[in-house]
Amino acid sequence: MKLNLKSDNQNIAAYLIKPEGFKYPLPALIFIHGWKSNSEGNIKRATEISKLGFICLTLDLRGHGESEGSIDQFSREDHLQDIKAAYGYLSKLQEVNPNKIGIIGSSYGGYLSAVASNFLEFEWLILRVPALYFDDNFNVPTDRLINEDPRAFKTSNLKTQNSLALKGVSNFPGDILIIESEKDDIIPHPVIENYSEAIPDKRLLAYIIMNGAGHSLETKEQEKEYIEILKNWLKEKSSKLEVEV
Repeated sequence: MKLNLKSDNQNIAAYLIKPEGFKYPLPALIFIHGWKSNSEGNIKRATEISKLGFICLTLDLRGHGESEGSIDQFSREDHLQDIKAAYGYLSKLQEVNPNKIGIIGSSYGGYLSAVASNFLEFEWLILRVPALYFDDNFNVPTDRLINEDPRAFKTSNLKTQNSLALKGVSNFPGDILIIESEKDDIIPHPVIENYSEAIPDKRLLAYIIMNGAGHSLETKEQEKEYIEILKNWLKEKSSKLEVEV
């Protein structure tokens, strides 16, 4: 179901997928795409994940896809507000258990998801090839930051106290899944290490490397593998879901 949510009085396009055959209220997941991407791929993934008994919400960050604005207008703070708007919408749905909402983000979306965990109560945190950046200039348009320094989101030597993203994973009380691509030419391995090392209780962390995959999932086989990784991990975390007879 297509939705039109509001973030700072601007329209953000979203898509809601509800499963059938499960007792409400259900757990929910928010899907966040990467930089200069959109929710198209996430809609396909969310459709598959919803079969496990999750209500799924995908959205186009402002300046992306069908959402309002030009990409050069919006900062990380703006996109954080988009995630807050999506969370607020989901948490108020009668069909959703507000205490069981997770977030899945890739690349820039993974970074934003980690940042958002400082401000929103998530049950699960899934980061695929997450970017990483200093907190400096958080209100400066992201496009400008990247144009001024192409390495901006590849920072690999941050301390937890200097990064909202690392603070987010460090303080996260729930389960975390980090997925790395073996042949990622955008996000180097030390960035992924920075995230995993920031998590004090390694019992909460699942870390998976997709062999042969690049930053973007370019083949049907890789896409299928990613969906299976998500399904297997979430199935384990949601094993107590009750199916209606």
